[in-house]
Amino acid sequence: MDLSRATELTDEVSLAIDDMFTYHPWVQEQTDRGWAVRIALTDAVKVIVKNCPPCPDRSAAIRKIREARMDANSAITHGKY
Repeated sequence: MDLSRATELTDEVSLAIDDMFTYHPWVQEQTDRGWAVRIALTDAVKVIVKNCPPCPDRSAAIRKIREARMDANSAITHGKY
């Protein structure tokens, strides 16, 4: 459910919000997908550290990759296959 389009707190919207903040254990397929994302993003951070000088921009790039991992994990958890 796209909560950015909700205009009122209906029962459906309330349930969607509750679901977003509920722990959902992963099945093996989700775990495999999560590991694939983790490996790719870990490698990306290593490339950045190796090739970009320490500076605020490098810190921001690494932070955004960490945020991307969290968003990817959420997509794996809440997405439909």
